[in-house]
Amino acid sequence: MAAVVNVEKFYERLNKIHAHFVKHSESTWNGAYCLSINKGAADDDNRYLKSTVIHHYLFGYELPDTVLLLTKDGQCIVLAAKKKCEFLEPAVGEAPKKGSVTSLKLLIRNKGDENAENIQEMLKEARGESNGEDVKIGMIMKEFKSNEGAKEGSNVSGWETKLKDSSSKTEIVDVTGGISVVMAVKDKEELDLLKKSSVLSNKVLKHGFVPRIEDVIDNSTKVTHEKLASEIEEIIEDPSKIKLNVPKEAVDSCYFPIIQSGGDYDFKVSAQSSEENVKFDVITVSLGARYQMYCSNVVRTFLVDAPKPVTRNYETLLGMYEACLKAMVPGKQLKYVYSAGIKYLRDVGKEHLLSALPKTLGFGVGIDFRDPNLLLNTKNTVTFRPGMVFSLAISFAGLKLSENVRASLNSKSAVKDLSQYGLMIADMVAITDKGADVMTKYGKGVGDISYSINDDDDEEESDDDDKQLAKKIAKEEEAQPTGGRRSGRLAATSSNHETEGSAERERKQIDLLARKNEERLRELARSQKQKGGDGKARKGEELDAYKNTKSLPDNVLPNQVKVDMANQCVILPICGNPVPFHISTIKNVVLPDPDSAAYLRINFYTAGMAVGKDCPENTAKLVQKYAPYATFIREMTFRSLDSHSLTTAFRQISELRKRARMLELQNQEEANLVKQDKLVRTKNERVPRLADLTMRPVFAGRKTQGNLEAHSNGLRFISTRGEIVDVMYSNIKHAIFQPCESEIMVLVHFHLRNPIMVGKKKQHDIQFFTEVVDASQAVDAGRRSMYDPDEMDDEQRERQLRKRLNEAFKEFCRKVESVARKNGYSLEFDIPYRDLGFMGNPHKEMVAIQPTLNCLCNLTETPFFVVDLSNVDHVHFERVTFMSKAFDVVLINKDFTKQPWKIDMVPNGDKDSIQEWLTDMELSYTEGPMNLNWKQIMSTVAGDDRFYMDTEEDEITPKEAGWEFLRMFGKDDDEGEQSEQESVYSENAGQEESSEEESEEEDFDSVDDESDFDGDDDLEEQGMDWDDMEREAAADDRRKKVDGDDTGDVRIKRKQATSGPPKRKQRRR
Repeated sequence: MAAVVNVEKFYERLNKIHAHFVKHSESTWNGAYCLSINKGAADDDNRYLKSTVIHHYLFGYELPDTVLLLTKDGQCIVLAAKKKCEFLEPAVGEAPKKGSVTSLKLLIRNKGDENAENIQEMLKEARGESNGEDVKIGMIMKEFKSNEGAKEGSNVSGWETKLKDSSSKTEIVDVTGGISVVMAVKDKEELDLLKKSSVLSNKVLKHGFVPRIEDVIDNSTKVTHEKLASEIEEIIEDPSKIKLNVPKEAVDSCYFPIIQSGGDYDFKVSAQSSEENVKFDVITVSLGARYQMYCSNVVRTFLVDAPKPVTRNYETLLGMYEACLKAMVPGKQLKYVYSAGIKYLRDVGKEHLLSALPKTLGFGVGIDFRDPNLLLNTKNTVTFRPGMVFSLAISFAGLKLSENVRASLNSKSAVKDLSQYGLMIADMVAITDKGADVMTKYGKGVGDISYSINDDDDEEESDDDDKQLAKKIAKEEEAQPTGGRRSGRLAATSSNHETEGSAERERKQIDLLARKNEERLRELARSQKQKGGDGKARKGEELDAYKNTKSLPDNVLPNQVKVDMANQCVILPICGNPVPFHISTIKNVVLPDPDSAAYLRINFYTAGMAVGKDCPENTAKLVQKYAPYATFIREMTFRSLDSHSLTTAFRQISELRKRARMLELQNQEEANLVKQDKLVRTKNERVPRLADLTMRPVFAGRKTQGNLEAHSNGLRFISTRGEIVDVMYSNIKHAIFQPCESEIMVLVHFHLRNPIMVGKKKQHDIQFFTEVVDASQAVDAGRRSMYDPDEMDDEQRERQLRKRLNEAFKEFCRKVESVARKNGYSLEFDIPYRDLGFMGNPHKEMVAIQPTLNCLCNLTETPFFVVDLSNVDHVHFERVTFMSKAFDVVLINKDFTKQPWKIDMVPNGDKDSIQEWLTDMELSYTEGPMNLNWKQIMSTVAGDDRFYMDTEEDEITPKEAGWEFLRMFGKDDDEGEQSEQESVYSENAGQEESSEEESEEEDFDSVDDESDFDGDDDLEEQGMDWDDMEREAAADDRRKKVDGDDTGDVRIKRKQATSGPPKRKQRRR
């Protein structure tokens, strides 16, 4: 099928050019009377000729050897070969009435007279009503001069030869600037194509170049810049290599990718990738994809073993990039971007970097890769308008690296040989009404582009280590998402695990405990100052069901128990008078089984006795208020021969009490709720979404399934039943992503700052998950062979499903972080550290407890166990003895009014690793041999104003500060220092002590082998059984007989005393 022009698009864009030309002909178009766009022969070596660009813009194709003449009065004349005229034929006579272009006329090349007649007609239309005066004809001047050597006899050659003839009375003016200005503002279709092109470049960088360069760095592979650039170009031209479903014929490379390293940097567009091997120092990559003729460009710099000066300069580059991005707003001139960049460098005291700046900081992009009339330099006065698209390219070239810095680096680092370097970042930026919108999203933060392969063990600067290590670990996690990502601090812990003994850890804990005491004292002083004594308890509100007696119901009989459901009152007859009692004053109601008459007993809340936990808070306060001087009614009993009336009253009172109790609980639930912002839904953008998720907690006891979407200021979960839960970014304290490795589910979990209502309950934790395998999967009765192909296929499918789900959730988390960051919110997903996990019992069930960077949590079982480490004041280990096989962990809250978190039955083998981790996280801990009464301890600590001080109230008498009183040993004992008196023991005493310990261990082991019991049992005193008593009595008799002080009476009594138990033992059998 022959190609035809898109008539509607052709006239729309031609009218856009003509309207601007007519309006600004004297300024932007250099006073041209008409426009002549001449396209010479096809030139594959120069794909970005202005005539080629405008042909693709108007026709969608390149039409070589074609002349397009556009006059001010709206006539468009095209001189071309026959086939090209047939291509344009559908547009003839179809000019829209509302457009400024009135007609299209096609002139077919005439070889007979060498186009003499056609050229004469075109010249006549070009001159119009000039009355013999010279006429200015606008052309693309650069191409007009280059067409001098065009093939003789061609359409362009004949036309331009005629115009050069003095008899034609024409003057050629350059209109390239006008064409650039018109085409700079893209329509909706162009913006969509540019966005797709930008996404393609971003994907090639993310999934093509980055994994490849990481592999090269990891394996120390030798590869040339040119070879690596060729591989990237192949990916651009065939996106299926990175699993992108894009037609090969629709994509192309804007230019041969530019990869540079080793100190030789050229940031011009015309630069070339050298044949030198890639050096692992400062690596820059520049690549551009072309999608359906629309170009895009992205540049990143990757730092390997970067020293501090390089990192600082890169951070300055990022700051300047942000300053320039903010300057790209509609209404401002293009030169303002360069000024904003210079101003930023001066404001931050980096004037010495001004000499490292390029002449331009970017250029306009569209079908033309680099429009020379839309450069972001110091002179361009073109104004930013919505719809324009630019490549913002910020770079520093020729930066020096001092000898001192290089001398301090690791001897294996390639940066040691780097005397000078360059830095560059570039992104595609679209101008919108709200400002600049970056279309190439790949991260450019220091953590995104830094790698560390030769860590300096002696380096004192820990900040760079953390960043480099974080990048290295993130890279490992990218390759295999197992959840094993760790922070720099935790990684340092594992490396020092073998060398750091328990004694060193104890010394650190003593210093840490002292420092924590000082910090807590300052925190409490600040909090007391902020409170200022304003925290007064809320008084009880008086009950006022009826304003006056006229408000009572009219149909109340003198001796009737009446229930007013609307006003929550029970009207009771007292001496024939109806007296209302508010339902909150009634403790309970009893209806005994009726005999000859029915009885109804109503009990009230009164002073002098416990009101109970079901008593409304307001009623309890009123009872306490009136207790000193008021008289209370404890109970009232009513008798009636008609059991129906009292039974009805009993049922109504019970129902009313139930409603009041539910309302009270609901008010308590909603008492401290913080009003959430309204969700702002994302429009005109693709919304990140995860489908077919299950939410926990559920709505009203039912399994809640639906979709999770990430919008501008929060996430929205919409269930299949239409239930909606909104989670605002500002309300998320901790976000956790847990991939499925050994679990049956992959999940994202949000720990909130303020609770939200889910159904009728407020929740601090919201979770969304997908099960990899069913939790209750049926198992066949028959055993299957390990070589069963069906079994192996099932396992393979499950592994693939796990990997696919992990990748989907991980990608969603990245998109959520990006959306949140774009809208000014700070949100980062943590991944639990599996290698630091341990088993424990926080909620009556043994589960896997895993730490994250900010929490200690178990997310797979309900109820969730999430402890924010920033709220933990101290950690205490209970039941720590040599005999026990498990211990308990108590995490004490900084808020002493709240009870501590507790994890029971943690295996003894995990104690050292947990204590290592706590020390690394700068959390103090102590340990002891027994369980403590934490309710009483917290009550005592909360009332002690000098708890964290090391002296009594007289400020002289010393005392243990803070949680030091929980220590099993004193400070001196921890350091292993003992006085001579303490170290001098008799030999016999040592033998007795060791024998006692051995016997205790043997007894404990024997009991432990017999049954599974709580570790506290070995600390409790136990009575002897009958056999032990009998053996002890017999031994006592023998001892006394040998000593000669036993008598017959005693012996008889002993026999009598010991004769009973054996018979009792027989009876038990």
